[in-house]
Amino acid sequence: MRSILSLLGVCAVGSAMSAGLSMGMMGCTVAPSADGADAEVTSQTATAIVVVERTTGPGDTVHADSVVARFVRVRLGTVDDQALRIAGVVQDLPAVGTCSANAEASLAQKSRAVELLDVGPVSVADLQGHTTVLFPRTMPDPAGFVSGVFYSGRSNEAFAAGSNVEVHASGGADLADGFVISVPSPRELADVNVVSAPGGGLEITWDAGDPDAHDLVYVEMLSPSGDLVASCAAEDAGTMSIPASALGAVDEGQLTLHRLHHESFRVKGIDPGEVRFDLAHILPFRR
Repeated sequence: MRSILSLLGVCAVGSAMSAGLSMGMMGCTVAPSADGADAEVTSQTATAIVVVERTTGPGDTVHADSVVARFVRVRLGTVDDQALRIAGVVQDLPAVGTCSANAEASLAQKSRAVELLDVGPVSVADLQGHTTVLFPRTMPDPAGFVSGVFYSGRSNEAFAAGSNVEVHASGGADLADGFVISVPSPRELADVNVVSAPGGGLEITWDAGDPDAHDLVYVEMLSPSGDLVASCAAEDAGTMSIPASALGAVDEGQLTLHRLHHESFRVKGIDPGEVRFDLAHILPFRR
């Protein structure tokens, strides 16, 4: 299993399908004081992860869009995969072209102080006039690793697919300078179908159109009781084969096909930043 950050890279340039992408998130640090080697060092730049999720189906069902933003900073080091996992922005997926059963990645045992920054009022808007205000919320943290807030909001239509999306932050206690960035959003998932395949597997098809080489498609398959049976990942090429071995004894259920698209940005105080779009469609399957 590899995390989305390993597959895509938060600020990677190049194909998301390439193996071995690294996060490369080195930021400036404050030099330790003369009080001793144990003095804390706090990164002076934050890593921003804005996740925009849209789900349709089954059938013509439309769900509210979800937008969540986290502005992450750590002590004693840099923002890496471990820190982002603690902050709640890492999702584990199988390698491209493979399937795997559900497996929870273990949280790193080493305690780290992860800060979620107050950047003032935050909103997401597009050029068609859709605006979603994100409200600050305290992240549940029974282990005591995380302090601060994340931002979240829901909207019946947070953006028009295929249009530019803007993220606005006004500036707050932890990041005084506000910013506005604009990134393109992906097309909707369209013409999604699933049929039985020879050998007891499944064949999933969708309209790939003119695919972005950075995009990843993945599918999550649930049993009738709602348990995750397996997940599979592939390039956004319009077709994905699910082997019978991935489904085990499950002959029917529900699957969700996702198109994952990311756009990087940098502004004062944030290096790197990413807007991650996850567009999904739900449909039943039977083999």
